[in-house]
Amino acid sequence: MVEKDKSEELEIFRRANPAGWTPPKAPYNPYDPTDLRPPGGYPSEFKIPGNQPLGFLSLPKNPTQYKKVNETMKRLNYTPRPMSELYPGQYKVLRKVDTNQRLNTGSRWFGTFIGGAVVFYFAFFHRWNDGKENVMSDFYRARLRLQERIIGISDQEYNDLYHPKDAGIVVKNVRDTDYIPEDMRKTKEGQFALNRPSQRHVLEAQRIQQEQEEQMLREFDQHKQYAETLLKESEPEKPKKWFKWF
Repeated sequence: MVEKDKSEELEIFRRANPAGWTPPKAPYNPYDPTDLRPPGGYPSEFKIPGNQPLGFLSLPKNPTQYKKVNETMKRLNYTPRPMSELYPGQYKVLRKVDTNQRLNTGSRWFGTFIGGAVVFYFAFFHRWNDGKENVMSDFYRARLRLQERIIGISDQEYNDLYHPKDAGIVVKNVRDTDYIPEDMRKTKEGQFALNRPSQRHVLEAQRIQQEQEEQMLREFDQHKQYAETLLKESEPEKPKKWFKWF
């Protein structure tokens, strides 16, 4: 009887599966009452994350180890930050300790000083474009005026200050028709929008004006000739002399 009780105690009974339970792909111990399957499944059941193809010709790439771990941590709702002891349901804010504060501060100030010195030198002391007019000419002349009052300036600096050279940049006019197509340059004319006259329009207007002026000059010549003929006809005829002396 005692041996029978011992055999019953040693016998292990399988607990029933919960409602809606499906056999997982991962190893599952149905005899362990503490082994509860997570709602999202075990990590071994997760699909391996892959990169989505960008087009018809691209293929999905194999995920890296970082992507696998990141996907697993997201599904398990795991975060490396510890829970807060003062605020329940929130995580501790981890503060980054700067162990090289002096080095970082010194390098930042040194970089600022070097950058400012370079900008200051090239703005006030460097002679750009061989002394010709440029963007930095005002800063360069301001430094020369101050230097002239204190220690004086050389002949070259005097010429740069009082007799600056021209930049020598010539901006030529370019017709719109050379680089803008006709359909883009012209807009649809209406009651409130009119196109600016192009070069051919100006030439056509000048031609019409010249024709009108020539026509007016021809009419003026015709009127002048007609007036001369009228004057000749209106003059009385002089009597003819029969003899040379009478």
